[in-house]
Amino acid sequence: MPLVAELKRRNVIRVAMFYGVAAWVLLQVGDLLFGALGVPGWGLKLLLGLLVLGFPLALIFAWVYELTPDGLKREREVDRSASITGRTAAKLNVLIAVLLVVAIGLMLADRFLGGRPAATVQSAPAAASPPAGIASTAVSIAVLPFVNMSDDKANEYFSDGLTEELLNVLANVQGLRVIARTSSFAYKGKDVKIADVARELDVEHVLEGSVRKAGNRVRITSQLIRASDSSHLWSETYDRDLNDIFAVQDEISGHVVDALKIRLLPSAGPGPDTGGTSVPGAYEAYLRGRYQKNLGEAEATLRAALAAFDEAIALDPGYARAHVGRAEVLGILASNAYLPFDSGFAQARQAAQRAIELAPDLAEAHASAGFLLLAVDGDVRAAAASADRALQLNPGSSDVQRGFANFASSLGRHEVAIAAAEKAVELDPIAPQAHTTLSSALFSARRYEEAEAAARRAIAIAPSRPSVHGALGFSLLLQGQPDEALAEFEKESVEWQRMTGRALVFAGRKESDLARAELAAMQRKYADAASYQYAEICTALGDHDEAMRWLDNARRVRDPGLMSTVLVDPLLDSLRSDPRFDALLRELGLAGGPDA
Repeated sequence: MPLVAELKRRNVIRVAMFYGVAAWVLLQVGDLLFGALGVPGWGLKLLLGLLVLGFPLALIFAWVYELTPDGLKREREVDRSASITGRTAAKLNVLIAVLLVVAIGLMLADRFLGGRPAATVQSAPAAASPPAGIASTAVSIAVLPFVNMSDDKANEYFSDGLTEELLNVLANVQGLRVIARTSSFAYKGKDVKIADVARELDVEHVLEGSVRKAGNRVRITSQLIRASDSSHLWSETYDRDLNDIFAVQDEISGHVVDALKIRLLPSAGPGPDTGGTSVPGAYEAYLRGRYQKNLGEAEATLRAALAAFDEAIALDPGYARAHVGRAEVLGILASNAYLPFDSGFAQARQAAQRAIELAPDLAEAHASAGFLLLAVDGDVRAAAASADRALQLNPGSSDVQRGFANFASSLGRHEVAIAAAEKAVELDPIAPQAHTTLSSALFSARRYEEAEAAARRAIAIAPSRPSVHGALGFSLLLQGQPDEALAEFEKESVEWQRMTGRALVFAGRKESDLARAELAAMQRKYADAASYQYAEICTALGDHDEAMRWLDNARRVRDPGLMSTVLVDPLLDSLRSDPRFDALLRELGLAGGPDA
């Protein structure tokens, strides 16, 4: 066709190709630079609009003008015999080739460098491995608690449970950094700005929504917001029967991943709901159990949680997550002496093992089993295998990282423990328990000032949270500040921690009568259940024979504090030169001392 031939002669087609490739490269570079410079989201849209407008202008320009040795001239003014369009075409071909190379390079970099997940490091079973990390380039999101819009406020557990389940599903998306539950739920009931939430949690995206439940019908509204410009990437409303709730969760999480347009992982999607259920009644009971468990460690709420998990299991005996919930609650009940050690931990072990049988890839099941294997059974190698397995399965879980930190600390692997605790804080930055875990790891490493700072951050977040004041009290005590430590112990809501702290302060101040009176009061209340704490107090009083007697008793009754703490406990340092102490460590399988 004459027109096509003329377009080729005037290099209009080559200009179109050059413009298209150059525009694509500019958009990719602009996307990178605009994000680094904090340019609002509309900046990239403006660049795209300008490039689109410029395209027809470039084609008109190429048609009307021609490049000559004397500069640009109108095409009709150029002598055909002196035309250099052939040389211009060759130069355009080179430029197009160069830009194509750049474009291919950008695509390869985005595909292979942008989304590489950090590797997990494995070790021999008896030695804790370093914590697995989350890729620094991961797209990040916080899921705010869905608001309960139901007329019945008792349905609060349902909206909270839906939020938590979405968190679990999204946490299985490789390359997506999901802020953990505690930090997300810190904003529950508060009128907050998305930009403030994103800044405090260091995330790029926020998912929020509401739930209205009436009988067997539920309406769920959700929206995904980009924090940089508060723009809505996606929103949707779902009207469903409760029988469809599992499909709704999958649908929402899938839409979130699609809306994020994760370039790092173009084929990524929500991971499977490992250990879940297809029975609506069991799921609803499980949500009630999680809701009660998350209220804290009061005996009444823990027993309500246990009853709800038992109901879920009765409705679906194969519900692995409900078995994990049961194991966790029973472990907490026994650890706080709300249940006898032997029966409480035996039931917890049975529930954790059943969860693993039902869902071998459920990280939380392995973490729960690992705690029992170490603290109760004293099986260091098996506990190490469980801790490593949990970390490999879900390194993006703050709870898994905290459990791994506690395990590593128990073996004296201080740097590994601190790194895992710091990762837990990164994943759940305003969770007080993440900071108390870090404080504990630092305390065991004898880094008392840093332990104090971590405990103070936990108190700033949740002043009434159990164990936060105790963590600060122990750090202050070991820094030679008994009066300040006593003030913190008096604020501690966990009674055995408060009484232990008071006795240790009195012993440190040489007020032996007061210390022994506090010790006697503990023995009347807790009998053998606080044997390990009695050993700490007797050590502070200088009564090493009595301290060793109580350590032997702690071993006999399987006090979880013994295996979890004895190797690294600074409060027992004056006992470490006693040959009987070395013999005890050998018998426990902890010979060799802490590996600092």
